[in-house]
Parts: sequence; structure tokens; C-alpha cells
Amino acid sequence: MLELEHSAMTGRISDARTEIEARLQELESRKFSSPLVQSEPTFLQLSCFDQLFEIATCDATHEAWHAKEYHMMELKTVASVADILERELQPTIAEWLRRVNLIPELTDIRLSDVDRTGHLPKLYHDLISRLRLAKDAHPPVSIAAAAHGQVRRAQGYSASMLIEESRVFQVTTFGTLHLHQCELDQRQVLLDVMVIADEVDAQLMEAVRSLMGAKLAEAAA
Repeated sequence: MLELEHSAMTGRISDARTEIEARLQELESRKFSSPLVQSEPTFLQLSCFDQLFEIATCDATHEAWHAKEYHMMELKTVASVADILERELQPTIAEWLRRVNLIPELTDIRLSDVDRTGHLPKLYHDLISRLRLAKDAHPPVSIAAAAHGQVRRAQGYSASMLIEESRVFQVTTFGTLHLHQCELDQRQVLLDVMVIADEVDAQLMEAVRSLMGAKLAEAAA
């Protein structure tokens, strides 16, 4: 049954190809013989014929068509999520700082911009490295997140403030990806978003654990 359907489809493709070739020849002859058509065929005419010819001459199976579609999507893909975050690191940090400066709970503790954002390059480095890990590879613990918790403890932060900072980190990260979504492979984005969410949560857990550990150590002293 499948062989009969394939044979019938192949026959239709052959007929369509013959008809298109004939029309192309007719168009070419009219260019020279008809007094009304002395100019070159228009771009629209040629492009339509090219598309029809491409469809008619493609393989009868769907695999070839989907393979070509996949190839075209690859040509449009400029960068991975990790590449975008690495390239847009400084604008992302600037946007994070802008958002944080709008939150009174965080700005109540006066810090310079350098002190407030100093942890971000290392956290993003860990995040980008995580995105580039092989599938099923075990992610390492973020040493930078633990160090961040200790620094924030010394600066007077509470655990709830770390959580708020982490929320802004995640929102800003996704905002950067949204701005550059046309460069991304849409089939991979959701998987990378899941990795980002997991890594940000893991970093937050390490930071809070470090901050609370410092508090316990101080209480025991």
C-alpha cells in the first residue's frame, strides 16, 4: 500500500515538474516573441516559479522537506542562550542594578554600585558554564554563591533580601533573552530556561546557607 502511494506521489511530482518546466520555457519564449513582453520576467514571476519548482522536485517523503526546514532554522540561529548571556553581560548587570535600585528593601542598605553588583560576573560565569555542560552532567556547587552569602551577611543583608536579589537576577536574565529571542533556537530555549531556573535556585540556596551559617557561627561565638 505504501509503495503504491509513493509511486503515485512520484508520478504527480514528475507531472508537476514537466508542467513547470514547460511554463518556464513559454515565459522565456514570450519575452522575445510578444511585443507586449519585451522586458525581463518580473522578480515575482520568477520567484513563484522557483518555489513551485522546488516543491515539485523535492523528495516524495516528508523527511527531506523537514530536513531542509531544519537547515533553514539553523541558518537563522546566531547564538546559544549561553552565548547571548556572555555577550550581553554588562547590559544585563546594568539592568539588574536599575531594578534593584527601585526596591526600598534593598536600597535601605547603602552600597556603592561596585559593591552591590560585584558578585554578578561570577554568578553569571557559573550560570553560563552550567548551560554549556553536557546533558546529564552533574552541576558543580557554586562557590561564588556561597562567597556572596558571606559578603552580604557582612553588609547587613537578611535571607529575604538575598531572595529578592535572586528574583531580580532571574527576571533580568530572562529579559535579556527576550530582547534577543530572534537569535535563539526556539526548540532549545525552553530547555535552557529550565536550566537557568534550576541554577539560580541552587545559587540562592548556597548563598542563604552561607549567610545563615555565618549567623549561627556569630551566635555561637
